[in-house]
Amino acid sequence: MVAGTLDGIGLARPDRFTYEVVFRRCPGCQEHNIVREGDFVCVFCGSDLPATWNVDPEE
Repeated sequence: MVAGTLDGIGLARPDRFTYEVVFRRCPGCQEHNIVREGDFVCVFCGSDLPATWNVDPEE
């Protein structure tokens, strides 16, 4: 989305951002977490976080 916007207005951009941020929602407490250093553990309740994306609201 950001890349497409920058391309659309003719601004140069890198191929990737310098730091990729990985988000996961905790299945235990439902809090949103940033996964740091590959440690998929909820910082709020200590539950394991899923390896796959699960942040979008369920429909």
